[in-house]
Amino acid sequence: MSHRYRLSLALFLLLLIVSGCASPNPASNAISSTNAPEVTDVSMRLQWLPQFQFAGYLVADARGYYREAGLNVTILPGGPDAVPLPLVATGANTFGSTGADTILISREQGIEVVALATWFQASPVAFMVHRDSGIRSPQDFVGRRVAMFYGDNVETEYRALLAATGVDPASINEIPGDYSLAPFLERRADVWPVYATDQPYTARAAGAEIDLIVARDYGVELMGDVLFTTAEFARKNPNTVRAFVQATLRGWQDAITDPAAAIDIILARSPDFDRGHLEFEATETIKLLRYGIGTRCVGASDRQAWAKEAELLQSLGVLKTAVDPATVLVTDAVDDDYHARGIECRR
Repeated sequence: MSHRYRLSLALFLLLLIVSGCASPNPASNAISSTNAPEVTDVSMRLQWLPQFQFAGYLVADARGYYREAGLNVTILPGGPDAVPLPLVATGANTFGSTGADTILISREQGIEVVALATWFQASPVAFMVHRDSGIRSPQDFVGRRVAMFYGDNVETEYRALLAATGVDPASINEIPGDYSLAPFLERRADVWPVYATDQPYTARAAGAEIDLIVARDYGVELMGDVLFTTAEFARKNPNTVRAFVQATLRGWQDAITDPAAAIDIILARSPDFDRGHLEFEATETIKLLRYGIGTRCVGASDRQAWAKEAELLQSLGVLKTAVDPATVLVTDAVDDDYHARGIECRR
């Protein structure tokens, strides 16, 4: 999950140095056909373990869509020591999954990455509370112990939620978050940030009766997972990008149409997962995919939504200067796919 990672200023500064020294991705695998991928061997770095959050990639791989597009794709899990942004920015991996806010922040920091598709049109972040806690709104966070994962999209959404509801952060007892839900389940924390697609199932399975407070219910509209690569790779390898994006889109469309079959694919890859958990995740993930412009075109990028998010991040001081979404979006592959099918994504 992306909220498990912390993109500190030190990391950004390190990336600036390393990215400036990295060699460009070679196009030695280019072939003569004008539509063939310039590079055929590519890697995709997930944000976390291969679960339904990444079903589009997993289905595309299992059903041979990447191979049909002329690609040899290696899908790699993410984790605290395998964060997509630095790995893609430095050329260690070709493609990655991250939050929309990370793309905008990275560009301001001089890290030249671009978003190719917007999968989660709404943020999956929510704030979990015990039902009997008396916490019904952000105003009830005052005086409570709120767990926080600093330096990423969870903190961004939390700060935006407090600003939107007029709650002073100094009135809250913030404590560091943990990968385990134990502090929340043992009531050592009153509010716990989660992905609404995932941890609520775990909490309920452990016997907790919980409610979720969602920032968009208070006017805070942020997006979630996007597919990204470097601006240099996209510029030098447009056919590879198109092939990968459109094959992944095909995988997502299959996963949405038949989530049970997608879950079978995930379980074949990761048999230790719980089917009930994946079914919950599938239901909640599809809601985010089908939100906003996603109701018509899964994976499309709403430029107005990106502009609003950039403005919100600037108002919070997360961005110091304005970032034009046109500079971070490379959406031809998605747009052309829908256009070819006669589907108008933007009305």
